[in-house]
Amino acid sequence: MLQHAADLVEAVINGAMGLDEAYTVARENKAKANSAEVQLARLREEDPELAERVVEGTLTLAGAWAERTERVEEDKRQRRVATRLLDELVPPLAQARGTRTFARYDPAYAGAGPITRETIAHAMTALSEMDQVWQERDLP
Repeated sequence: MLQHAADLVEAVINGAMGLDEAYTVARENKAKANSAEVQLARLREEDPELAERVVEGTLTLAGAWAERTERVEEDKRQRRVATRLLDELVPPLAQARGTRTFARYDPAYAGAGPITRETIAHAMTALSEMDQVWQERDLP
């Protein structure tokens, strides 16, 4: 009780509060403290920067978890967008391999502007970067 409800000791001594009631409050305070410690430890693992802000006092634990949730949701959204983009771009390019598609390209029919050698070089770099990420993540 001294550790988790020290403010109630005098009330118990004066008879203003029963020992059982004070002990219940102390147990609740201990559970809350342990819960906060567990949450902070988990936050340290998942997002050390947010945990540091909590320790510094510039952010509450609840605020940190709210921000963490927002970050996780934004990351999911960005992964969905990136996946859809790559799903739309890469398979058609792969299907053009070995065909006469590239030989038939005519800048006069280009919709968004003609493809240049620089655009092709950037596309090749992007595909190389994609291949590297696939290897690192051991994707098929």
